[in-house]
Amino acid sequence: MANKAVSAAKRREGGTGSVRQRIVKAVSKSRVGELTQKLVNIPSPTGREGEISDFLAQELEKIGLDVRLQEVEAGRNNVIGRLPGKGRGRGRNLMFCAHFDTSATEADKIPGQQSRAVRMGDWIYGLGASNMKNAFAGYIGAVEALMEAGAELNGDILITGVVGEIETAPVSLYQGIDYRGGGSGARFMMSHGVVADIAIIGEPTGMRIQHGNTGYIFARITTQGIGQHTFSKDKGVDAIEKMVKIRTGLKAWEVEYRASHPHPFMLVSVGISAIEGGLPFKPSFCPAPFCHLYIHITTLPGTTSVQVRNDLLEFLDRLEHNDPALHAEVDFYMVSNGYEISPDHELVQTVHGIHKEIFKKDPFYPEPARYSVSSDGGPISEYGTVCITYGAGGITPSGVYSMYDGAKGECLSIINLSNITKAYALAAYDLCGPPPP
Repeated sequence: MANKAVSAAKRREGGTGSVRQRIVKAVSKSRVGELTQKLVNIPSPTGREGEISDFLAQELEKIGLDVRLQEVEAGRNNVIGRLPGKGRGRGRNLMFCAHFDTSATEADKIPGQQSRAVRMGDWIYGLGASNMKNAFAGYIGAVEALMEAGAELNGDILITGVVGEIETAPVSLYQGIDYRGGGSGARFMMSHGVVADIAIIGEPTGMRIQHGNTGYIFARITTQGIGQHTFSKDKGVDAIEKMVKIRTGLKAWEVEYRASHPHPFMLVSVGISAIEGGLPFKPSFCPAPFCHLYIHITTLPGTTSVQVRNDLLEFLDRLEHNDPALHAEVDFYMVSNGYEISPDHELVQTVHGIHKEIFKKDPFYPEPARYSVSSDGGPISEYGTVCITYGAGGITPSGVYSMYDGAKGECLSIINLSNITKAYALAAYDLCGPPPP
């Protein structure tokens, strides 16, 4: 498969090398940088993506794409832009996909996490600059370069923007559109007729090629107690105290879980996120009559939620066997599947070769833990579309693989974005262009 991809690229380069050169030359660094700044300046937390989806739709129409909207729910539209190829759908169709919603909101008041683009030399700072508004600019810049170079494509090119990717889910008191994330927009898009053979998702990988993702589960563990009033607290049973013991045990369970779910290049994890219990409005009623612990469990592709639930219940049963008072219940309130493709797949090898052509060195691949960073590749791959993630964000001026440059917040190199845009354009041409002579 790898040799097939390389030989195909060489044949295209030999036969139409001038087209590929024109494509690279047509990419505008200033254009992708300015467009990224405009996108960052539009607030788009999960559930409030209406303004930015309208903006993207207008930009795609300006460059001549066929655009349609998908109303996921009121005020939340997916955007699908299509550049038709000459094969009338019979060529290989490539989808560029990115999500609108940001990892944080203005209300979180995190330093450097405001919807305001700040330019510092060849770097852009601002909420969404890295994750992942720059990808839209790269996709648009790539399609513009293909058009300007006069590149003929057999297959269609799609630029899609989806709502609700960020890992959030309604639970407990937290209900409504502000919490409906977790790949909900991508699932809606694929289940409502968007078709593509392959997809490149410009998540902030730091220009590394990632050919898979773990899935993930959000779980709530609940313990029960017996509440009393303060004067008779000794007669009560504290649900929080029970949960503290479970929380301690979960750290050891992560080691077991990893050992029982090995993978050649992915690493599963268990994150302990939040705890809530008792009655904050009535602290005179104590100890706590209930307590909830919220955890994040990443899963290997092919692992079912039933398997993970059984693993977790077995762990809790062992705790309860040693201390019968530690009885706990488990609820799953978000499940998202993982996916993977072979590193020898033509999509991976084609992008690998193009990256080397643009950057003059072989690309890196992520460390095992990074495969637990979610993407819309999971829900998209469930419909038969082969995916990779590959984006300009996720690396700092000092070369650290991170979205954040300290208190400055999310950062994005315009130079890296310009080069990634060239790679996107060449990938579209090599994968969807006319068959080599």
